Amino acid sequence: MNSKLTVLTVIAALALSPTLAACGGGEDQPKSAPSASGSTSESEAPPSTGASETPPSISASTPASTPGTTATATPPPALPSATPPPAKPTPAKPAPTAANGTNYKSCSDGRCEVAVRTGTRLPVKASLLGFTNVLVINRVSDGSVAYGAKGGCCSISTSAQKPGGSYILNNLKVTTVAVAGKTAILRLSPA
Repeated sequence: MNSKLTVLTVIAALALSPTLAACGGGEDQPKSAPSASGSTSESEAPPSTGASETPPSISASTPASTPGTTATATPPPALPSATPPPAKPTPAKPAPTAANGTNYKSCSDGRCEVAVRTGTRLPVKASLLGFTNVLVINRVSDGSVAYGAKGGCCSISTSAQKPGGSYILNNLKVTTVAVAGKTAILRLSPA
C-alpha cells in the first residue's frame, strides 16, 4: 500500500512542478514590487528553464496507478424518484336511509321520512294538501326532485328542489333530505 501511495505522490509532484515554475516559484524566491506604472518589468519575469514552456499534460484516461489496476470514474448513485405512492380511493359515502324506508302509508298523517323515486305516490290527508290526498313524485334526477299534487280544481308543484330545500303545499311542508342517483329522501310534516 505504501508503494502505491509513494508512486501517486511522485506522479502528482511531477504534474504540479511545471505549474509552480510557471507561477514564479515557491516562497523562497523574492517577489518583485510593481513599478510606478503598476506593472512589473521584463527583467522581473521568471527565468526560463530552457525546456518547453507548455507543461506536460496528463490525460484523464491515463491510469495513475500501478500496472494491473485501472482508475475509472464512477458516477454518483442515482437518487430515488420522489413519486408519491398512489392515493387510496376514498370509499363512497353510503346513501342516507329514510326513517320510514318505503313505507308510504306512514305519510297518511303528514309525518314521515321516506325514500322515493320518479312515479311514487304518497297518500296524505286531504286536509293537509287542501284539495287532494296524493302527493306525486314527478322526477328524481340531477341531484334534485320535482313533485306536486293535482285535484279537481287546482294543482301545485315544484320543479327542482335540491337537498336542504323545503316547500309548503297549503298545510304540508315537504323537505328534501337527500338525493342520490334516482332516489330522493323526503320528510313530510304539517306546516
